[in-house]
Amino acid sequence: MLTLDAKVSLTCVETDHMAQGTIIRIQGNRVDVALDQGGLLVSLHMKKAGLYVGSQSGLEFVMKI
Repeated sequence: MLTLDAKVSLTCVETDHMAQGTIIRIQGNRVDVALDQGGLLVSLHMKKAGLYVGSQSGLEFVMKI
């Protein structure tokens, strides 16, 4: 279950690297995650149950719950 301040892992589709972040906002089917390194904010939208997809800086990120 998603909760504020929860630690999550995002996977970059292009580079296949994992990034750690913290959930800072939950609004409907959208979740905003602040990445631990660099403080980049990634806005993710639910595509199906347990799968969130978003893009930032020309890269696509996936989060599976």
